[in-house]
Amino acid sequence: MEQLINLQALILQSINIAIVIYVLSRFVFRPYMKYLDEEAKKRKLYEEQLAKGENVLKDAHLQSQNIIDQARVDAKLMGNEIKELARKEADEIVARAQKDADGVRMKSFLELDVERKNMETEMKKRILDVALKLNAKFFGTSEAHESFLKESTKEVQF
Repeated sequence: MEQLINLQALILQSINIAIVIYVLSRFVFRPYMKYLDEEAKKRKLYEEQLAKGENVLKDAHLQSQNIIDQARVDAKLMGNEIKELARKEADEIVARAQKDADGVRMKSFLELDVERKNMETEMKKRILDVALKLNAKFFGTSEAHESFLKESTKEVQF
């Protein structure tokens, strides 16, 4: 009877397959699996770094938002302080202007008073001169009543 299965060929083919499996396992599958494991580790590391980066980015965004909000609050406070300082400065300027105006007004009143007194003195002199000239014209001499007229003009108030 003839054998359906050639045992010698089967053993040789089994040895060939075992050698091919060993070579593939040793030089292809193991390095490839090692490469895949390293890539998986790298990928996991990158994902962790990405997550950390996203957290850092979120924290930075929150900090920047807080800084912006604080800057807005500070700007409003500074604006209010500037307005208050401007109001105080304006009040001081108005007070100084009123003080200066009062000084100018008082000076003007004093100058008017001095001018009024000068005009009064000048008018008395002119009236005395006119009275003396009229006296000289009517009575022939101005000296007779000059002392009387001078004493009379001292009592006259304008």
